[in-house]
Amino acid sequence: MANFLGDPKFPDKAMTSSRGLKIRYFQDLYKQYSRLEFTRIDDRPFAIEGIENRLRKAYGTKGGYGIFDDGPGNGLFHRSLLWQRGEDETQGLSVIVFPQGRNVSVPTWSWMAYRGGIDYLDPPFEKTDWEKADIHPPWTRGSGETARAAETTHFDASMELTATARDYNVAGSRIDEAKIVYDMERNKSDGSRVQCVVVAKSKEGRTDREKRHYVLIVVPTKLTGPRGEKIYTRVGAGYMLGKYIVLNKLGTSARIQ
Repeated sequence: MANFLGDPKFPDKAMTSSRGLKIRYFQDLYKQYSRLEFTRIDDRPFAIEGIENRLRKAYGTKGGYGIFDDGPGNGLFHRSLLWQRGEDETQGLSVIVFPQGRNVSVPTWSWMAYRGGIDYLDPPFEKTDWEKADIHPPWTRGSGETARAAETTHFDASMELTATARDYNVAGSRIDEAKIVYDMERNKSDGSRVQCVVVAKSKEGRTDREKRHYVLIVVPTKLTGPRGEKIYTRVGAGYMLGKYIVLNKLGTSARIQ
């Protein structure tokens, strides 16, 4: 990691590494960066934009907002999304309020929208199937500003993930069967209906009910999309066995802002 960060031709040294090490490099970089202090916390996403653009070019990927995407089924998009509140953040993350004059908004599925340190869920290499139907990146939906996010970050909350939100219930589960980490302290009395979006699942297990599913935790807002889709925000991440998720129904068409 020291060689990676100290590379005068950053990130050339990382390009000679295995795929697994390349993933560890950017994860460790983001974990360290997320724990830095800023005189102005709203500078947080801008300060890393140059580094992120160079990494994205070197890795040959699309992406933005702390997320890399090397195409359907390859898993980098999914791994990037599976960040979670750092274990040392006992009070939870807090949302960054960007001044109106900066005309900036960061989607809730990006860790750049929050103050505080992050870690990553790490589905085992070669033992994970990446979800292709239930979640899609925003930069694959056409042209214009959305498509240009593949080249540079625009810090625009209209960059939405399209997804399928599913009901779940982990009551009575064991710690090895389910674990959810909320991004912020959650007020359970606010009446919000918490659902999950499947990002990946383990290859181990005879049936989907027995397989570990890696998920984003989301809640609906009062807004709807142009075709009646519900608008959601991310509130956490974790894993659970498939038996705790309603997988035998279509789920809810969702857009995660």
